[in-house]
Amino acid sequence: MKIIILAAGRGSRMGERTKNLPKCMCKLLGKPLLVRCLETLEKANIKKEDIGIVTGYMKDKITIDGVTYFHNEDWPTTNMFISLTKAHSWLENDMCIVCYSDIVFTPDCITKLATCNEDMALTYYTEYWNLWSKRMDNPLDDLESFHLSEDKKYLKEIGKTVVNRDEIEGQYMGIIKFTPKSWGWVQSVISKPLSKSIEKLDMTTLLDAIISEGHNIFAIPICNFWLECDTDNDIRLYEHIYKEKIKEL
Repeated sequence: MKIIILAAGRGSRMGERTKNLPKCMCKLLGKPLLVRCLETLEKANIKKEDIGIVTGYMKDKITIDGVTYFHNEDWPTTNMFISLTKAHSWLENDMCIVCYSDIVFTPDCITKLATCNEDMALTYYTEYWNLWSKRMDNPLDDLESFHLSEDKKYLKEIGKTVVNRDEIEGQYMGIIKFTPKSWGWVQSVISKPLSKSIEKLDMTTLLDAIISEGHNIFAIPICNFWLECDTDNDIRLYEHIYKEKIKEL
C-alpha cells in the first residue's frame, strides 16, 4: 500500500503565511502541517518508503527525507486532480490512500481505509457542524452536499450547493482510498465530458462523477478529532480553542 500526499498548492487564503512557504509547511502550534501528517502516518504504521508527496509551489521548501517526490509544474493553473495524476505510476499499480496535506487527522482514518475490502472508499467527519460553526458565521455558505445510501454505507452525492443542513450527512475529509481498479474508473470518467475542465477539476466533482457512472464509493464515518486548515483565521482559531487536543495527537 502507498500513501500519496497532495502538497502542491500555495494556499493563498493563508495570507502572509504562504508568502515564502507552501501551504503544507504552515505551522500549527509550531509544527508544519505536513510534519503533523507524516507523524500521524507513522502512528498508522506507514513507512516513509511507501509515502509519495506531490509538490508544486515552492517545492524546495519541502525537504522530507526518505519519501518519493512527484511534481506538478503546472500548479498555478491546475487543480488538485492534476496533482493527483502525477502519481499515476503508483495509482495504476498499487492500492493507494490519497491524503490532503492541510488537514489534521487521527491514525484510525488510515487503518480503517486500509483494511476495508472496497475498491474505493473515503472517510467522512460526523462532527462537521460543530467545527464549521466555530469557523464561520453561516456554515451553509461553505459546506457542500454529502448524501449517503439508505444503509449509510455508500456515498450517493457530494459537492453540490446546499440550502439547509438536512442535505449534509457528513464532511468529506480529504482522505480517499483507490485500488488500480477504481483508478481505472477515474480514467473512464475523465475521458467523457464533465462539468469542469480537467485542469480545474476538483476532487468532489470527480467523486460525484464516479458515482454518476454507477460505481460504489464506500463511506467510513469518523467522529474523532479532525481539522481542515484553509485560512489564516483557521490556524489562529485552532491554536486558541483546540490547543490541548492538538498536543495530544
